[in-house]
Amino acid sequence: MIKKLSVAFIWHMHQPVYTNTLTGEYLMPWVRLHAIKDYLDMLLILEEFPNIKQTFNLVPSLIDQLYDYGHNNAHDSHSRLTVTDIAKLSSEDKEFILKHFFDANYANMISPYEPYRKLYEKRYQNDQVTVDNFSDQEYSDILAWFNLAWFDPYWRTKVSELDNLYNKGCDYTLEDRKLIIELQRRIIKDIVPKYKEFLQKGQIEISTSPYYHPIIPLVVDSGCAKRSSHDIQLPASSFEYADDVKVQIKSGINKFKEIFGVAPSGIWPSEHCVSPETLELLSDLGVKWIISDEGNLAKTLGKEFVRDFYGNLQDPYDLCQAYQADINDKKIFTLFRNSVFADLIGFEYGDQDSEIAANDLYERIKTIQAKLQATPEENHIVTIAMDGENSWESYKEDGGLFLRNLYKLLSEDETLDITTVSNFLERANKPKTLNTIHSGSWINRNFNLWIGDPTKNIAWDYLHQTREDLVNFIKENKYSKEVINKAWKEIYIAEGSDWFWWYGEPNDSGHDDMFDLLFRVHLKNVYKILDEPVPDYLDIPLDLFAGTPSRCPDGIFRPSINGMIDSDDEWAKAGHIELPQGPMYQSDRLLRRIFFGYDSDNIYFRFDINQDRILNLTNEIYIYFYMLDRFGLLSPLRVRNKGNAIFPTQRYTYAYELEIPVCQGKVFSPVLSEAMEGSLWKIKSLHGVGYNYKSVLELSVPFADLDLPKGNEVHFIVVTSKAQILQEIIPQNKLLSIVRPDCI
Repeated sequence: MIKKLSVAFIWHMHQPVYTNTLTGEYLMPWVRLHAIKDYLDMLLILEEFPNIKQTFNLVPSLIDQLYDYGHNNAHDSHSRLTVTDIAKLSSEDKEFILKHFFDANYANMISPYEPYRKLYEKRYQNDQVTVDNFSDQEYSDILAWFNLAWFDPYWRTKVSELDNLYNKGCDYTLEDRKLIIELQRRIIKDIVPKYKEFLQKGQIEISTSPYYHPIIPLVVDSGCAKRSSHDIQLPASSFEYADDVKVQIKSGINKFKEIFGVAPSGIWPSEHCVSPETLELLSDLGVKWIISDEGNLAKTLGKEFVRDFYGNLQDPYDLCQAYQADINDKKIFTLFRNSVFADLIGFEYGDQDSEIAANDLYERIKTIQAKLQATPEENHIVTIAMDGENSWESYKEDGGLFLRNLYKLLSEDETLDITTVSNFLERANKPKTLNTIHSGSWINRNFNLWIGDPTKNIAWDYLHQTREDLVNFIKENKYSKEVINKAWKEIYIAEGSDWFWWYGEPNDSGHDDMFDLLFRVHLKNVYKILDEPVPDYLDIPLDLFAGTPSRCPDGIFRPSINGMIDSDDEWAKAGHIELPQGPMYQSDRLLRRIFFGYDSDNIYFRFDINQDRILNLTNEIYIYFYMLDRFGLLSPLRVRNKGNAIFPTQRYTYAYELEIPVCQGKVFSPVLSEAMEGSLWKIKSLHGVGYNYKSVLELSVPFADLDLPKGNEVHFIVVTSKAQILQEIIPQNKLLSIVRPDCI
């Protein structure tokens, strides 16, 4: 008889606080748009599969925003424009529409709708398009189609008014656009009641997170980042406010009780970030279970989870267990997700046939089940815990076809139990014990995506200073309890993970300026609420204070170009960019780190290459150079795109290109080219570029080969490709730069 295997899906639903709490205006539309695309249809699909039980994680601040849209008629900048008479739009409004009302996946949300696709093609036909190129009716149609494109296809089959609007295709009126927004509000209003209904009938479990989604370990003690990254550069001010975390968790639990009538059993720690202190704190607050990432379990156990060529675990035993952390007599159950499964759903299956993708995941689960048949335990679990909203736009039918195929396979297999976390833990009567836990997140097993980058560190320092000011103001003045609570709310919002995620390298939302603005708005609001002067520095975008690299060059140096790291301090003065590894990023990422620096004669580069990624692949590394004072011959990048995303640095034209071919584990001679007429490139046959590759790839590029005089500045980016197909642009949003020194 086949031993049953449990499978737990935990879908995480979260968006940061997009509203300026003092004005009530939402600066970005993503809560509203994901609400009509993901939050409810992900739940309602379970009506077709009564044997499938799942866990949903709802972040309290998301619930607040959903209520605001559904019951308080909240507006964001996009929805307000949607319900505005075209005759009243300013030129600035129209520029905003042309810039932001095509923010959707082209292949699955624009291209399938011919009228919307034609408007898109007209918008991007060339760089000279202006607001005057579009008629009033076309603006109305763009507004309508942007909002229609974000509805999950499920709603067309359920709401006849919506289907009629799709079928209309063009010539949308103001009344049509108002109806679209009204239909959105109807859906949003029904989200939380439906979750409550499914919870009460037992088909789902709902967990929650700290109220505004902070990185718990970093708020408790920012110094814990050094445990997993010993050389990380921390902010100037230490952030140690465990009480803030307690407030956020308690208020989140209270919000949950208010809505659902019971306390949650589980907490999803933001970004799967854990530490011993985190688990102790959660245990003290009565939390029964949490979810984290397999990388943190691997570090805790001191062993890696070895996989074969297809990503199947050679031994799934340790990962498919329930654990009970027992740290200083503080106990809490912990499950660790299979990160490869989350990676496949999040970043791979969307490009595949839905039936093939569903079968692939099913077979991978069955492979694990087969390998666990000989174990002494009766209860094992595969944990699939991931973002429940951002993956589906890369799927046909917003993931509906894939999920239906997958759920059908799983529900028809009587040897699989698709269950909730708490249901499984009730049966797991002998969990494995962990006496400690690694301090880390789901990315690189560290916290470097939220702290350590110069811009991220400035954000932490600003937050620390504002919090200190708040405490001092309260000591020195008599404020009402209501005023004090409002001010603290802004601090808690600013502790949210998303602000730090988008600051600095390597992430780029395409809306980083808005995230920066919102972060500073929340800090400013603390002072405004208390009627205190707002510090001038909060008026200035943070990225103006910090460079793009994880670290900027710190003076002249001259490394030995021998392809090896001769000493720890050889590249100590170099700037460097840390490129995160892990499921969110390309599994075949070529580079791990980039170092760059200079002396008076050369620019130096060091590339730390993922050795196992290049053994059987043909890759190229390009360095493109740009000078502000060059107005002559310039040419574009000459790699091909896989998709429709175009990054800011991709739009530049460049004066020089250095190509370094990488094939089957070997690095071949660099080829230096210069721009020529017709936006083409010609090889510069005589050059002095030096290179060597052994454990690392090291390069020296003479300033003379770039025709760069002393005292002048050169800007550059690094591009990687596979068989001339673009893999990565570093950085995506702004150019790196070096000034050739005047000294000898």
